[in-house]
Amino acid sequence: MGFGLLFGIGTLGFRFLQFLVPNRKKRQAEAVLIGAESRIPLNEAVPMDLGGQKIVVLRTAEGIAAFSRRCTDLGCLVSWSKERELFVCPCHQGTFDKTGLNIAGPPPRPLDRLPIVKRGDQLYVNIQSA
Repeated sequence: MGFGLLFGIGTLGFRFLQFLVPNRKKRQAEAVLIGAESRIPLNEAVPMDLGGQKIVVLRTAEGIAAFSRRCTDLGCLVSWSKERELFVCPCHQGTFDKTGLNIAGPPPRPLDRLPIVKRGDQLYVNIQSA
């Protein structure tokens, strides 16, 4: 009985320590095809869902960029305002410019930018996989 109690307490303690220590495994970047560059109209943002990760791909005169749609304040999904040429968060009206920089409202940092790789006319975005 004492051995069973000791074993149970040890197992519980081990699981508790696993809960407290964060998982330090590096997440692997994965290139995902998002389509032809010609599919994305100039000065427009195309929202996409890549395996549960919500992103937006924006094409401007400066080039193409991909961002996470999650606002850095509360995680609400930002939308592109073509008229204002800004990303706008519906939660607290936080705004980000076309480079993802936070310019107004409560967001504490810029939108997360995702690297894009161009192979011919095809675009690939690097997303983090588990």
